[in-house]
Amino acid sequence: MTHEQKEAGYSSPHWKGDGPLEVVGLECPKLIKVPVKSLDITWGNDARFWQLITLSEHEARETGFEQGMLLLQVNWIEVTGTLNITPTKDTKYEIFYVVKFRVDAFGWHSAPIKFKVRHEGEETHGHVMALESYREKNDVWHEIPGGEFSVTASKDPKHVEFGIFEVDSDWWKGGMVLGGVKIKEKSG
Repeated sequence: MTHEQKEAGYSSPHWKGDGPLEVVGLECPKLIKVPVKSLDITWGNDARFWQLITLSEHEARETGFEQGMLLLQVNWIEVTGTLNITPTKDTKYEIFYVVKFRVDAFGWHSAPIKFKVRHEGEETHGHVMALESYREKNDVWHEIPGGEFSVTASKDPKHVEFGIFEVDSDWWKGGMVLGGVKIKEKSG
């Protein structure tokens, strides 16, 4: 839900991203940082499931983000974002989800997460990954690969959608902190 929606008395259990992106690199972005406030998070506006938290100064330096979303518990996850990019050269990008798992994280062993990327309305990348190996290294920030996409030089913006999903299992999951998403230029 945006700030304006909240002021107007509109209530929704879902977090509607409305924050700014941070772009590093003027010609063709080398790094795009998408803070949690810029992401759409299903059930993200319901304090029973997610909570917006302020990261410590050390964590902010380590992750590049000042806030995060703490996943308390959900049965299914849907976190999505969009990006309009106007590249000045042909460029390939990789998407990374910046997350850490708390010591009390649960439910990740039997709930594979789907990562999807859509470029100009067409799914260009998708894969499924169990996050249990990341959960085992708790209280450590991870950059989990979420896919890649390529854009060609253009004067017109290119529309990219990305997201993580787990809507198939009945497993409850929790104890994860999402710091944000980094979209990095892929070298080579």
